[in-house]
Amino acid sequence: MARSRTYAVTTGIIFTVIVVAILAFSALHATPKNLEPKSTMRIAVVTDALFSDEGWGESALNAAKFIESKYGFEVVTEDNVPIADIESTLQEYARDEYDLIIAHGVQWGDPALVVGRQFPNVKIAVFTGLVRSENVASIFPQQQQGSFLLGALAGMITKTNVIGYVGGEEYPNIVNIFEGYKQGAKSTNPGVEVIGTYLNDWDNPAKGKEAATSIIRQNVDVIFHVADSSGHGVIESAKENGVYALGAVQDQNSLAPDTVLSSFVLDVDKAYSQAIEATLNGTQGEIRKPGIELEKGGTGDGIVYLASFHDLDNKIPGVVKSKLQELTNDLLSGKLVVPERLEVALIPE
Repeated sequence: MARSRTYAVTTGIIFTVIVVAILAFSALHATPKNLEPKSTMRIAVVTDALFSDEGWGESALNAAKFIESKYGFEVVTEDNVPIADIESTLQEYARDEYDLIIAHGVQWGDPALVVGRQFPNVKIAVFTGLVRSENVASIFPQQQQGSFLLGALAGMITKTNVIGYVGGEEYPNIVNIFEGYKQGAKSTNPGVEVIGTYLNDWDNPAKGKEAATSIIRQNVDVIFHVADSSGHGVIESAKENGVYALGAVQDQNSLAPDTVLSSFVLDVDKAYSQAIEATLNGTQGEIRKPGIELEKGGTGDGIVYLASFHDLDNKIPGVVKSKLQELTNDLLSGKLVVPERLEVALIPE
């Protein structure tokens, strides 16, 4: 009997040790409290742009599909939100207890701060925003680095020594982009003239075409747009007038393969992934300013790159390509800095 009791006690001790070890192992490998299980995290992607614009708005939809596939999260999307309804739209998704709301557009910044205070458990990330709080973060890509390279390209290939641009509206981040364009052009062609205008309309191709045609008539032979679907009219005018166009946000060569020479592209898939990782890691509440990368999905934090020349590649002299590569490398290394210019210029009445 004594032998049996000893065996039982020993067995009990061994069993207890095993259970404790299992519990300890489980505790060490449990999901940290600041991480949401991927199967339950819910994300909303909202924008005032149109998913059908083949530019800014469509980039949000494509990125939403990408993160849904990559992470297996539930992702809902909504576009064409009126500016006046931005705050109430954020409140709606916050009340529905979405874990992360990605607000695609600079206009969402101030409303995000208001709703963030009202719903402290909801995380909000503003793409191209410049706001932050404990639960609101912004990703403000250094788009002026991409437009600087486009400006440098335009300065080198212009034959009339006059280049142009058309903007959807004079938002600070759009001013920043065109300032980069001007600086880039002057860096490769100090005597170049730059003519531009703002439409105050993002979704009016006819208005974009009219404005571009007016600019092209002033001897412009390269024209750059950041104007969402209004930019389609800019590209159409460039095509009809036999000049080069430069696109924005997405590679827009497919809109006019013989006209759109290049575009600065935002790696929105990567940006949204960064927002999700920041939320999972509990580092929300920052303003991040990622700059240039060599190509989509490149190493590092950069999310801005230039599209290829596609079938127009043979139109670009080797010396121009070499200079662009040199400038890109200088941006990557920090040797070249394109300063932010965010102030909104006053428009004379």
